[in-house]
Amino acid sequence: MDPNASRSEAGGTSRSIAPETTGAAPTRRRLLALMGSLATASNQRIDTAPTTTASSSRTPTPDPIPSLFAEYQTLLTNHEAALAEADWLEAGLVADIGYPRVRLPSAAGIRARFAADWATIEQHVPQGRQRERLQRAFQRRQRLWVEAAVNTGLTAALAREAAAGDDVLAAVSTLLATPASTATGIMLKLLVLLSWQEPGASLRDTSPWRELRLILSDLDALTAWS
Repeated sequence: MDPNASRSEAGGTSRSIAPETTGAAPTRRRLLALMGSLATASNQRIDTAPTTTASSSRTPTPDPIPSLFAEYQTLLTNHEAALAEADWLEAGLVADIGYPRVRLPSAAGIRARFAADWATIEQHVPQGRQRERLQRAFQRRQRLWVEAAVNTGLTAALAREAAAGDDVLAAVSTLLATPASTATGIMLKLLVLLSWQEPGASLRDTSPWRELRLILSDLDALTAWS
């Protein structure tokens, strides 16, 4: 799940948002749900301190995955905070001036429809003076939105949220590409993989997601008894 998905530029096409951000982001909720199902997590045995495994020379070698997982959690929390800030600022701007959109023409008794981008106007309004009038009105409202977004700090907040999202994605890529040398490290990699890549509830019991969850349970049992 891309942390930047569905977020538009402040001056671009508007997106629908809830007025408030409640609870954890989807990836965080999925990660917490997975961790909550593990005996090692409930026993507080998932330790973010580096664990070691014996190498062929009998010199303990730290497993890098627990520390990478701790860093990933920190970055995920930072991104959630940046996302909440941007959503709060955007909700305030919507309350003040509304989204940059125009009402499309419709017959009497038909539910009102709105266009929040240039292409929708062209799709629903025939070429002519009415289309040109709506396009000019949309441009004026879009310029007002861009100016207000800069003045209220929304544009800067969106940039911070995007940067924080990129940091999370980079951390995920690094963690999954780094070899694990302990059962705990493998388990943490599976946690991150499932929290990001597992499809919705309707497909969670299909292959390979069901099998990956079973493997996670096996590793959990091994770690709990080690």
